[in-house]
Amino acid sequence: MEKILSKEEIADLLSAVRHGDVDIESVGSEPGSSSGAGKASAAELCNLFKAEGPDGWKLQNYDLILDSFARNYALSLSTRFQRAAHIKLEAMESMTFDALLQRLSGRGAIGVLQIEPLTGGALLVFDEQLSFSLVEMVLGGTSDNQPLIPSRGMSAIELNVIRDVIDSGCPELNKGFLQLQEVHATLVEVVSNLRLLNFVSPEVGIVAARFKVSIDSLEGNITLVIPHTALEPLQKKQRVKTLPTSEVQNSKWQTLVLGELDNMDVGLEATLATLSLRVRDILNFQVGDVIDLGCKPDTPLKIMIEKRPKFLGMAGVQGSKKAIRIKGRIPHGG
Repeated sequence: MEKILSKEEIADLLSAVRHGDVDIESVGSEPGSSSGAGKASAAELCNLFKAEGPDGWKLQNYDLILDSFARNYALSLSTRFQRAAHIKLEAMESMTFDALLQRLSGRGAIGVLQIEPLTGGALLVFDEQLSFSLVEMVLGGTSDNQPLIPSRGMSAIELNVIRDVIDSGCPELNKGFLQLQEVHATLVEVVSNLRLLNFVSPEVGIVAARFKVSIDSLEGNITLVIPHTALEPLQKKQRVKTLPTSEVQNSKWQTLVLGELDNMDVGLEATLATLSLRVRDILNFQVGDVIDLGCKPDTPLKIMIEKRPKFLGMAGVQGSKKAIRIKGRIPHGG
């Protein structure tokens, strides 16, 4: 049997892979191996830190939370700027944080959020088009024309100008998560270059939800970034939460079915004995013939409920009618 690595050995191996001490790209035969042994099969890269692809991680009905956030934040922006604002969820992806960094231009405003009681925080990433447009609007500029976007990152003054706009998204995020759990989101800081911020490790999985924002003729994108580790408690709570609901529904159905069972009509038969006869014998029956049932007169009758034996009873008379006195229950399988 092959030796199984211990936890310490696995941790050392992962650390070596992460720091580049182990070359996982090169594939070849061992030194001294003969050419007749055949070619070495190509190695398949396996990510030990997360499941790749959009199906690698999911939170059920997370899109409903995001849609609620989009609607409420659009109303908040419309009220603030007295202009028609529209926000729509366009895409939701699961990826590594490093993959997200490759997509960011580094020139927009990024709000760093803390969401209690979730761990890991969150990011509200405004692209450069929307960031500089919001600066113009906060300072009283018009939204009729797209502003000129400079080829630089936002200054500290510009970030401070739109800080309140980003901060106004926190209560709307709280409303969205209220469908699943009560949370309290707060804005910690606003930065321009996320690479200088120690948010999470590059290989950590995150969920990035991209929203399209339209304010009159201005358009831009907002991306809500939350690590998998922050959403995992909600994922577990969601599974537990469905159980009581199912039990309540089953209890209601059970009460309804039991109530209806009390009013159902069922067939009842009392059988003393059964026997098999040939048709010829039945045709020869005459008045006064005695048929031997093979049992004594005091033999208990078998009481059938819907053709199933349930009770034993004795034949008798109640008033002017024939009746059966139940003597006991037939054991299950009898």
